[in-house]
Amino acid sequence: MEWIQRNPKKAVGLSALAVLVVVVLVWGMSGGSGTPSQPTLGGPSLATPTATPTHILSALPTPSAVPTSTDDVLQALTAAGSGTSKSTAFGAGGSSHGLTPHRVVITAQSDGALMAVGWWIPFADGERKGADTSGSKTFTHGDHTYGDSDLARVLAYSGPDSKKTWCTITVDGKVTERQEAKGPYAEVFCQG
Repeated sequence: MEWIQRNPKKAVGLSALAVLVVVVLVWGMSGGSGTPSQPTLGGPSLATPTATPTHILSALPTPSAVPTSTDDVLQALTAAGSGTSKSTAFGAGGSSHGLTPHRVVITAQSDGALMAVGWWIPFADGERKGADTSGSKTFTHGDHTYGDSDLARVLAYSGPDSKKTWCTITVDGKVTERQEAKGPYAEVFCQG
């Protein structure tokens, strides 16, 4: 400490030299390229995104066919969800014991014939899934269920004469989900 007080210029010079040595050491350990190294998580380096897309979507894809069987509707209903397992898609796992009871009503309607309606209520007291391919303009199903998050799903396809199709989920008398689609062969999906 006494030496620093007697030689302040030399002390500043030595301090600057020490900082420079630390900077050079850190720079040398990072590869010395001036850019930070990219972590590869044990694999090859990640690809750099291109400036232009390789495929341009010129039109929305159209369905190849409207489902005509109950099995087709139920497969489409499962695919319309979040892509996760059935129980985790609804935020539920395990038994319904001890969960909050609710009254759920699911509806699908169209101004033309409904070609197919699929529905699923995973914790219903009664029937838990089903489909309707009767061609009616309205579909309604209600049951008691349990839980606090998404309690039901409904997927509806309208026919060639439809101009408007919609679905609704009502929990304890309150609408929790409503979707609408316009045009022939419309598809609507509600989860709530």
